[in-house]
Amino acid sequence: MYLERFVIKRFRSIQELDLNLNKGLNIFIGENNSGKSAIIDALRICFGYGKQWRDIGIRNDEDFYIDISEIKNEEYAPIEFDLYFAIENPEDRNIFNDLISQNPNDPEKQSIQLHFRYKLETNPKGNKILRWNIWGGDLDGQTVVSDELQEIFYSYLAPLRDAEHALRPYVKDNKVTSLFKELTKYFKSNGSVKEEVILSQDKKDELAQKLEAVIQDNDWTGLISTGEEFINEHLEKADITRKGSEINLRLLEYKYENVIKGILTRKPVYEKALLHGDKTKQKYFDISQNGLGENNLVYASAVLGDLENRRNEKIEHYYALLIEEPEAHLHPQKQNTFFNYLNSLQNLGVQIFITSHSPTITAKSDLDNITVLQKKLNNITSLALKNSTLSIENKEYLRRFLDVTRSQLFFSNGVILVEGISEALLIPIFADILNEYYNIDKNGIEVVNVNGVAFEPFAKLFNSDDIKKRLNTKCVILSDGDEHRNDGKKSPRASNLEALKGNNLDIQLAFWTFEYELMIASEQNANIMIEVYKYLHPKTEFKTGDKLEERAQELIEKLDQNRDKAIFAQRLSYTLSENKDYRNSFSLPEYIQNAILWVIN
Repeated sequence: MYLERFVIKRFRSIQELDLNLNKGLNIFIGENNSGKSAIIDALRICFGYGKQWRDIGIRNDEDFYIDISEIKNEEYAPIEFDLYFAIENPEDRNIFNDLISQNPNDPEKQSIQLHFRYKLETNPKGNKILRWNIWGGDLDGQTVVSDELQEIFYSYLAPLRDAEHALRPYVKDNKVTSLFKELTKYFKSNGSVKEEVILSQDKKDELAQKLEAVIQDNDWTGLISTGEEFINEHLEKADITRKGSEINLRLLEYKYENVIKGILTRKPVYEKALLHGDKTKQKYFDISQNGLGENNLVYASAVLGDLENRRNEKIEHYYALLIEEPEAHLHPQKQNTFFNYLNSLQNLGVQIFITSHSPTITAKSDLDNITVLQKKLNNITSLALKNSTLSIENKEYLRRFLDVTRSQLFFSNGVILVEGISEALLIPIFADILNEYYNIDKNGIEVVNVNGVAFEPFAKLFNSDDIKKRLNTKCVILSDGDEHRNDGKKSPRASNLEALKGNNLDIQLAFWTFEYELMIASEQNANIMIEVYKYLHPKTEFKTGDKLEERAQELIEKLDQNRDKAIFAQRLSYTLSENKDYRNSFSLPEYIQNAILWVIN
């Protein structure tokens, strides 16, 4: 079975989210404070409810949703979590019999459901008291037994985890210890053949006794006894007479469960090839000598190994892995390898939930695994890209096209899509010229160069009539109209672009080309741009006279001939940035102003 739908209502910053989930990998991306951690914590609360060791729950009124749009003195509305698990085989029904829900419209359709309700009540003394109700299946009050809840297991990797501490011997919840605790067999070399050994309780006792037999010689027992006598001598003198203060020292409690708590996690210094089979030459680094990223990978691998073993041994029935910010402490290349490995675990039988604000991870992900979270005012929305209006061809294009830079559009407050590098270089300075209030970076706007005119896949992220199938931010396509100057007709491409307009997507087209519109916007623009071009090509002469349209056409012809539009745009951007007088006198074409105003306002 797997969690196919998770509904969260009135929990922290989330008013309501209805999440449709994948069987394997689920990636929640979004800007800071967009609800990613709240989703993971909600899952931890629900998955861990049947465990005595759970470390999270609804603790106080701070977990209840507050509408910050207006001040109200009303009571907190209840927090609600609803989990809907898909049934994949008869065993699911047998194990979670009390959680079965029957679809009234389809006799063949059943699901496994868990429902959580938390509310704050005021007692007669005026104090807030937390009340909760948990039930399974269809009916409020249907009992959920602990045996069934204990069949749900999850591991959680926090965003700023102290991996070095978690890998230390004798640390509570050490995942290396957990792995050895649940092993039921191991392999040992018998000549050239590997022999399988069943790790029964009798075998565990035998292994512990072998270790005890090695340690219990005269030297070790004498050494321990000497230290013990020193301590007991002082205890006798320090305590009240006949109170019996005395201690006993041992190297270990010789039981399998205690021995494995002391397993050291170390990193070999030399590669195996240098040892030539002589392991006695090997030296080891302590985990404190590793970097944070290295230790995080080791710790994550121990968690994955523990999960895989528990799944193989069927210790529980449902398994989940919750990871916040797997990119923490990892450079981009290690993010790639680690995330690619997580992708490969989808058939392990573990449902994986990841939160991230890493464009590197986003760029490497299958779009169908991504849910984009966005916060606008006090409202958090989600878009599962598998449920968008993107066609298979659109997704394939975006999968090839999205890189670390372009995938940042999913984290932005708005997007300006442009044809090429010239627009991408100049739009930020143009926004500042319009008004410092419209600074691109301060407003969280991403300028995305599609490097051509294939805008449709991006447009479909914003223009759907169904609010649940589009991103909640605005996008504008800034493109050339390529109109025929003789008859004033739009090109077919421009007409197709305008047909995409709708909802959160606007289209702003130049009459002809980007550079042409800049030139004809004002006499001062033309003079500045020609000066910039002459800086790049000092020997160039312009033959046309005072007519702006003719001068603009000549500049475009020269740019096309020398193929240096990008260099020209870069120099123009620098000139406008450095020369305040030029910047203040530069006029922006109306369609560029409209684009900036649309996406920010």
